[in-house]
Amino acid sequence: EDHSAAITQNGELWTWGRNSGIQLGYSSSDEKNYYPNKLMDNVASVALGANFSAAVKNDGSLWTWGWNSKGVVGNENMGGTHGFAPAKLMDDVASVSLGYLHAAAIKRDGSLWTWGDNSHGELGNGTTSDIGNYEPAKIMDNVVAVSLGIGYSAAIKRDGSLWMWGDNTYGQFGNGTTDSSTVPVKVMDGVSSVSLGGSHTGVIMRDGSLLTWGWNFDGQLGNGTTEDSSVPAKVMDDVA
Repeated sequence: EDHSAAITQNGELWTWGRNSGIQLGYSSSDEKNYYPNKLMDNVASVALGANFSAAVKNDGSLWTWGWNSKGVVGNENMGGTHGFAPAKLMDDVASVSLGYLHAAAIKRDGSLWTWGDNSHGELGNGTTSDIGNYEPAKIMDNVVAVSLGIGYSAAIKRDGSLWMWGDNTYGQFGNGTTDSSTVPVKVMDGVSSVSLGGSHTGVIMRDGSLLTWGWNFDGQLGNGTTEDSSVPAKVMDDVA
């Protein structure tokens, strides 16, 4: 929301911006830090949420830190406390994605794990309960990509199928409805990658076409209108 991170070519992770929840990974006397500060080494990827952060190291270990609202740091085994410094959460992780107040990780075996806020069923575990969501729980297998928005989630399986769950108020599932779901719903096949904004969705298909749908108040779908759409519409071709 208000902080940033970068990984240098030699694997150093640097953070800067707002630090009210220690989302930068270190305590300081200032609520904001206007310059990048080095936090850790050997980092392969990083993801940022509202007031929390996560990084995957080269060895596959997942580290989380920041304000632990709704259990987004995933450290129930440490009492669910706020993460005032990076702490290891899981091993054998391939990638991580953070939404506004929920998180997801894909392990190297292709299993998808989620934790954090579940007010809209965005964890995909069949409930809208917060009970037991303060540590990662397995949701599905054969996953190659995941992206999280505000209150909803998306995953791509190895076969190219796109699955979505959580809040669907603005048609951000792209399945022609505004019906929300607490379990993953298959939307389409032939998908190469997916990215979620606050309440709008974009996918790149295997043929290189870019499709968008969902909330469109500011024209974020790129389709020449400001009308919401619950069905995918092609915006451009030859997208990488």
